[in-house]
Amino acid sequence: MSLPRLNLSALTHNAAKWPLPGKALLGCALAAVVFVVGDMVYLSPSRQRLQRVEAQEVALQQHVTQKSALAASLETRTHQFQLMRAKANELLQALPGESEMPGLLEDIAGLALANGVLVENVTPLDEQPRPFYHEQPVQVGLTGAYHDLAMFLSRLGGLSRIATVHDIALRRDGKLLRLDLLAKTYWQAPSGAGPGGQGLGRQAFVYDASGLRDPFQRLAIQVGHLPGRPARAPDLARPRGVLETLAVDQFEMVGTLSRGVQAFALLRAASRVHRLAVGDYLGPDHGRVTVIHERYVELVELFPDGQGAWLERPRTLVLNVNS
Repeated sequence: MSLPRLNLSALTHNAAKWPLPGKALLGCALAAVVFVVGDMVYLSPSRQRLQRVEAQEVALQQHVTQKSALAASLETRTHQFQLMRAKANELLQALPGESEMPGLLEDIAGLALANGVLVENVTPLDEQPRPFYHEQPVQVGLTGAYHDLAMFLSRLGGLSRIATVHDIALRRDGKLLRLDLLAKTYWQAPSGAGPGGQGLGRQAFVYDASGLRDPFQRLAIQVGHLPGRPARAPDLARPRGVLETLAVDQFEMVGTLSRGVQAFALLRAASRVHRLAVGDYLGPDHGRVTVIHERYVELVELFPDGQGAWLERPRTLVLNVNS
C-alpha cells in the first residue's frame, strides 16, 4: 500500500477555499519561516556586534574610572615626589665634597682610646665609585671586653660624619674578644651638587652597658661597666706599677684577706695571685681600687674623651666562685 503524494501546488491553489483556521495556521507558519530566516541572515551578526560593543563599553568605563582615580590623586603623588626629591638632595648635600678617610681614622683611634679598646689593625681598601657618590671602605680589627666593644660601635654610629659599619665578626681572643668590621665613609662624586659634610639630624643609638651582662663571660666572674662621667686628669708623671701593665680583664677575683680593719682583695693573673688594698692602682687605664667587698672589688678607671678632657668610669670585678 502506497501513501498519496502531497501536491503543494494544488494545496496552495486551493488555499483561498480553506476554512479560516487553516488560513490562520498557514499565515503563522509563513511568518515563523520569515522570522527565522531573517534572524539568521540579518539579526544574528548584528547581535554579535552589539555584544562586542557592549563589552568594549564596559572595559572603557573601567579604564575611565581608573584614570579618574589617578587624576584625583595626581596632586598628592606630585607632592610625595617633591618630598622624595628634596630628601634625596638633602642626602647628597650631607656628603662631603672630598674623602674624609683621615678624619675617620682619627675618630676610630679616638673612640678606641676613650672606650678602652685596642686597635689591632686598620687597612684602607680600594675606593668604590658609585653613580652619585664615592665609597671608601676600611677594614678594622679591635680587641677588648664585650661592653667596651659595644660602646665603641655605638659611638662610631653616632659620629657627625656619615660612616656605616658592615661585616661584623666577633670571636673570643683569650680572655678578651676580637672584633673585625668593615667601616665605610662616603663623599660626593665630582658631578655632585656643591659641598656638604654637615651631617643629617638623625637619632643615634646609644649603648648603655649598665645592668647588662657580658654574654661571653660567666655570671660569677662578670665585669660590669657604667657610662663615663667627667673627672680630673690623672697624674701622667706618676711611676706605673707592675699591675698596671696588664689589662683589667686579665685579672679575676679569687678571694679576700683581712688584717684587723683593713681588707685586701686577692686577684689572680698569669697564674699569680696579687694582693691589693683600697687606693692601689690596677690596669693600664689609671684604674684605682675604691671598694673591697668579700664578693666583689670596685675600681675607677680614667679615659680621655678625645677632646682634651677625661672621663671616669666605675668598674666591678666579681668573685669567681669556681676558683
